[in-house]
Formats: sequence, structure tokens, C-alpha cells
Amino acid sequence: MPVTTEEVDDDPATGSTTEVGETAADGGGDAAVEEPAPFGPWVLPLAFALALAPFVVSAISLLVGHRHYPAMGDVAVTELLTRDVGRRWLELGPFSRDGWYHPGPALFYVLAGPYRLFGSTTAAMDVGALVVNGASVAGMGLIARRRGGPVLALLTLLGCALLVRSLGPDLTRIPWNPWVTVLPYGLLVFLTVAMACRDRWALPLAVGVASFLAQTHIGFVPLALPLVGLGAVWLVASPPEGGRRRLIVPGLVAAGVAAVMWLPPAVQQLTNHPGNVTVARHWFRTGGPQHYGKHPLSIGWRLVSSQYFIAPEWLFGARGHANTQEPLALYRPLAPGLLLLVGVAAIILWRRRGPAARPLIVVWLVASLVSIVATARTLGPIYAYRTGWTWVLGMVGGVIVAWGLWRTLAALRPSLQRTVLAPVVLVALGAVSLVTAVAHVDGGLPNPVVSRKMAAIIPQVEAGLPDRPGEVIVTSNSFEGAGYAGGLLLALERAGYDARVPAGDRTAGPARASDGGPVRATLVVSTDLLIADSSRDPSLRRIAYAGKIPFDELMARAPATRAMDAYFATGDTAVFERYGPKPKVIESLSTVAVFVQRDGA
Repeated sequence: MPVTTEEVDDDPATGSTTEVGETAADGGGDAAVEEPAPFGPWVLPLAFALALAPFVVSAISLLVGHRHYPAMGDVAVTELLTRDVGRRWLELGPFSRDGWYHPGPALFYVLAGPYRLFGSTTAAMDVGALVVNGASVAGMGLIARRRGGPVLALLTLLGCALLVRSLGPDLTRIPWNPWVTVLPYGLLVFLTVAMACRDRWALPLAVGVASFLAQTHIGFVPLALPLVGLGAVWLVASPPEGGRRRLIVPGLVAAGVAAVMWLPPAVQQLTNHPGNVTVARHWFRTGGPQHYGKHPLSIGWRLVSSQYFIAPEWLFGARGHANTQEPLALYRPLAPGLLLLVGVAAIILWRRRGPAARPLIVVWLVASLVSIVATARTLGPIYAYRTGWTWVLGMVGGVIVAWGLWRTLAALRPSLQRTVLAPVVLVALGAVSLVTAVAHVDGGLPNPVVSRKMAAIIPQVEAGLPDRPGEVIVTSNSFEGAGYAGGLLLALERAGYDARVPAGDRTAGPARASDGGPVRATLVVSTDLLIADSSRDPSLRRIAYAGKIPFDELMARAPATRAMDAYFATGDTAVFERYGPKPKVIESLSTVAVFVQRDGA
């Protein structure tokens, strides 16, 4: 096939001539990089297999060992809405505790296929998250190979493997919107690099991935959309061979992707008053009822730069969080010494002008700067569970360092690539993937403590329901109880009951709000100390209980727990005189109970 050569570069890293061009039959912008691999042709297929193996092992472990475990909380509600795909018209994303919804339903549609394919269970939801994350890793590797060559692909797969190991089983396989978006954000970064390399068909793919991110969690609106804009401007400013006319078709496809994906939220906004966009925009403008304010840029810098501390989270796992549930780095700034290594490697790669080196550096830098600004504009607490995307930026920085080191060593002695560098990276990738796969198998039941309590109360609730037709309305009297209520709602619906939430409650979709019909039972979920209060309520009857301590002991501990609460609230030391220095208290998240409202109450 004829090749139109745009740049010929004597690459000192490989000792060969690199051509960056486009084949006539390619259909991309600047088509695949024609770079000879400095190692055997079997290395990259093996690397892809090793990088993706933990996802396959995790999926098999879930489907074989924990196929029917019960969900709770946001995961349960996500499953309820995923069950609606094909049965109901979905317009919005997951519900936010701040009273609005995340922008769109892309998450539910993406998960629906694996969910139906693997048995419509909560384990199948987890497999859906694994599919999303595994596809993101594969996509990053393929783009790295296509645009940067085999060395970049190998190092990218190793970086992804290290990141997946640090995330651990619970965060890799959970279909929860703050975490199921982390690795797809990495895919978007690499798609932006592809657009910077004049790959015109990366544009519609980037629009699709960015739309998925922005719809699934609103925090990605300022993180993801600027990257698409950067890639699109780069394509227009530096079009592929043949000129800007070759961008017309992929541009129309990108517009079609955007139109299809954003049609449901647009319909919701136009047919409701106020629409979700209006509600969310008002909340962000006013700071909500709490009147949250924005943060200084220094906070954004602390968060993003923390991934370049001597022990970055993307390599060593989470450091924990402060009492506010925010990253410790916001309160104890960490010296980002590894940024010096990234800078040196970036200079090396920039000067050597390897394929995709400069686009990768620019996209990483722009994404980091955008992230600093976006973090500073966050209203209220910057919860640690919302910051997983910073691990991706740290991983990309690590890839830049590894690539710069590889090219430096290869320039000194090209034979090192085949004899030392490739074997070392491949062995490291295999070791990391093995450790990760074992961790996923050993991880066993997701969220085991809560799952076992859910498994214990569900049959008790079914046995305690009145024998009559009508809606089963599920509610709670605490924030923690709301998580169990979501799981109970899902379990009852799956069992064939007409399970609903109270009228006006839209957390599980409008179709599940009570419509005023006959009521079979109204259930109230309580946790911990509130169980004692509900037990003393004459309008309620307990029908289910599970936890670390027996019910009678919980009731006996309740006065001491109340006294301890009063002590911490007022400083009253009399509590110690009455109960002793170490009273037995009811631990948070230790027990759950379900009550049914008595007839006539």
C-alpha cells in the first residue's frame, strides 16, 4: 500500500527510521505508525493477554462463587435502573444526594448488555463494570500501539496493570459512578492523544466516551469535555493528509453520537419544569442549601500533584482520608518530587521527537492543568471517593517517565531493548497481573459485611409481609438505612413484589414512586441506635434484624450510647460517673432492622 510520508525521523531509541504517515486504505488521519518492534512479535499479544487476565479471572470468580449475592445502596439503585433498559424510557443518570441527577443515562445502557448476558444478577452488574474497565485498558493499549508504537503500548499496559492492582477488587468491579468512570477517563486521555496525532476517527469515539463520563458523573463535565475540545481543535488546526474535508464524515458521525446520547437528557429538560439541568445549575450557582463555596487553586494543585509524591496512590494504593472523608493531601500537602522525573523524561521525549511523544506530553499537561482548575471549582467537600481520576493522570505521568528512560537506555545500547528492557517489562506485567488476579479471587464476596446482613434480612422481610395485594413501600429513617432500603427494594422487586418508594421520591426512577394504590405494607429500615427508637414506636413492628450484636443487647446498650452522644455534644462528664470510663456502645454500621407500619398507624 502506498504511504504518504509526513515526517521521517531517525529514531535513536530504535536505531531505525520511523515513518509517520497514512496508508491509502487506512481511513484514519495519520494512520498507523510504521515502526519496527524492537522485540519479538509475540510480546505485545502476550502483554495484552496478561493485562486483561485479571478482569477475566475476576468475572469468572464472581459468576461462579457469588452469582446471587444481594446489592445495597447506590449499586442497588443502579441495578434497578439498569433493569429498566428496554422496558422504560430513561432520561437521567444516577441520583445525587444534593437533589439533582447526574446528566444522563449512559451508564445504565452500557451496563445493560453485560447485565442481561450474564444472568441479570448483581454479580452480572459487577461483570459489567469489569467489561467497561477491561475495554478501557485494551483501548489505551491499542491507541498507544497505533500512535506511539510497540514500546509505548507495552509501557502503557504495564502502567494500567499497576493502576488496576492499586485500585483493588472492590473499586475495579463496582458499577458505582465515581469509580466505573476512572479507567474510561484514561481511555479519553489516549483518544485525545490520537486526535492530536491526526486520527480523525478518534473524534466520534472521544465524543462517545466523554459523553459517558459526563452523564455518569457530573464531575467529569469540566474534566472530560475540554479534552474533546482540545482534540477537535488540534484536528482542525492540523488536519490529516487530504485536508479538512476528510474531517467532514467523522465530524458528522461525532455529531450523531452526541445527538443520540444527549437526546434523553434534552427531552427531560424540555418537558419538565424545572428540568434537571436547571436544578443542577441552580445548585452549583448558589452552593446549595449549605451555601458551599469554591476552593483556591492551591487545593487543586495539592490534589493533582499528590500523585507525584514519593509513594503515589496509583502505584501503592489509597493513603486513607481525613475525618471529612477528603484526601489527606488537602490537609497535609505532599512534596511532588516525582514531577521532576516526569519533566526530565518529557524533555527527553520532546527532543527525540518520537511518534506521539509530543502529543502525549501536551495532552497530559493540559489534562493536569484543567484538573487543577476543575478541582478548585468544586463546591463543598472534595470527597476522596470522587478523585480516582487523579490516579489516571499519575499513571500517564509514570508512562512518560518509563518511556523516556527506555529511549535513553536504548540510545546508549539498542540491543538492550530485546535482551533486557522488553523481558523486564513483560515479567513485571506478568507478576503484577498475577498478584491482581489472586487478589480478585481472594476478594470473594463484594462488600461482605453488608452483603451478609442484606442476605439475612431479605427472607425475614418476605416472611413478615402481610398476606394481601398491594404496594410494598420501602423507606428508611437514617442515611445508612437508605442504603439497605435500596437493596431491599431491589430484592423485593426481583422476587415479584410491587416494591415502591414513597410518593415524590425519585431516587429509583419515577416509575417506582407510590402511585396511591392499595398498600400491602410500608417498611421502615433502621440502623444502629435508631433501631432502639423504632422499637419503642407503637406504630411500628419489627420483622427483620441482623447485625454484630443480639437485639436484646442492642436495647441494653442504647442508653449508654445516647449518653456518650450527649457527652461528645455537650462535654458533660457525668456520663463517665454513671456508665464507667468505657461504656459499651452501639457501633456505627453494626446492625440493621426492618419494621412494618402497623395497620391504622
